[in-house]
Amino acid sequence: MSDSRRNGGECLASADAAEPAARAGAEQTIVRFRLLPQGEFREALHLGWKGRTMQMDLKGQEVALGSLLEIESGCMLYLGELCQRDGSAVEVRVEHSLDRAKLATDRDHWG
Repeated sequence: MSDSRRNGGECLASADAAEPAARAGAEQTIVRFRLLPQGEFREALHLGWKGRTMQMDLKGQEVALGSLLEIESGCMLYLGELCQRDGSAVEVRVEHSLDRAKLATDRDHWG
């Protein structure tokens, strides 16, 4: 997992690097997610972190256990698997996190 130490209300930095910051500032942050490989983006409420697990409220949307997800916050991109569900509250085990600004810079160099 990449190690991003950015701070900010919309930036939900990597679970390992910024768990306390994410808990303090992200309780009401809306994130966008989609099912991989070709789902359309939907919104969810970010509830916090438990280690490398992102907690979200899907607000009544149906997503199956084991689904692979891409999750976008203000400055981060996360890839993970939906591993637990309790009503609309879910936990996503984050396998990869990318700083979106750094990714955009890298894309410019790739062509």
